Amino acid sequence: MSPVFPFRTLLALALPIAIAAAVLAVVGKRGTSVFKKQGVAWGLTVLMIFAAIGIGYARGPMAGTPEPRPETPNVPASAQSYVWDNARVLSAQDVRALDQRNQRLWDRYSVSIGVVTCNYGGDDLYDYAMQCAEDMGLGGYDMIVALDIAGDNYWLLQGNDIRRDFTDQDCSDYAYEYLEYDFARGMYGNAALDLTEALESWYENYFD
Repeated sequence: MSPVFPFRTLLALALPIAIAAAVLAVVGKRGTSVFKKQGVAWGLTVLMIFAAIGIGYARGPMAGTPEPRPETPNVPASAQSYVWDNARVLSAQDVRALDQRNQRLWDRYSVSIGVVTCNYGGDDLYDYAMQCAEDMGLGGYDMIVALDIAGDNYWLLQGNDIRRDFTDQDCSDYAYEYLEYDFARGMYGNAALDLTEALESWYENYFD
């Protein structure tokens, strides 16, 4: 996008440039003998320096105005990974499959499913999952599942915008149905893949 400058800035830039142009016009009429006068030569040099500074100022950021920052929407860019394997229990293939699923969900519905493995061990896994969702930048139509390896617990949390259609009871039912078997046997990658596959199907039915 082209920068927009205030009228006062344009006026301040135009004045020295106009003076310099007028001097050059006089010089053109009178011939090169004018440059033999040292005062005129110095004056013209100063004017040209101010004009050059003004042009450079116009091309740079406005004084006192910060550089524009990249947009940070509630739903982050699709290139970001929403798989945080802090407990190191997922294989590279598991992470890649989860990332690919999120890429499909983003391309089709602009939603994501966060997956976090941890050794949290606390009783407030809900609060931990909520904080992770905020740190990831997940939005109201997204979900997050936290697998607490040390605490032998898991939690599925949905965004506020779909809470009416995917209720807290649905979160509990989906987590138990698609996580419990593999999670209890230490097959954490299979658990995450099975649950997110089921959630991907839910999103397809919800949006289509």
